[in-house]
Amino acid sequence: MSVMSMHKTMLYLEDDQYRFLKKKAAEMGRSLASLVREAIAEYLGRCRGSVDYFSFVGIAEGPGEGAVSENAEAVLREHLRGERRP
Repeated sequence: MSVMSMHKTMLYLEDDQYRFLKKKAAEMGRSLASLVREAIAEYLGRCRGSVDYFSFVGIAEGPGEGAVSENAEAVLREHLRGERRP
């Protein structure tokens, strides 16, 4: 994450939340603060309705019914509407 403009803030966590985050951060070789920023960014993305374009990976099957690359827009449109092909 690039440090463009960040603000320092204080946040209160429950004991179990703090212990879990510290353990996860240590396991991942990251800071607790970076995990909190990542969680907040993910939450805000969901709240703002942003699209994670990599979430589309694997939503369609390869050759068989037809070339997915030729139908990519239709496949994405169906996925965004919550429709699934049988």
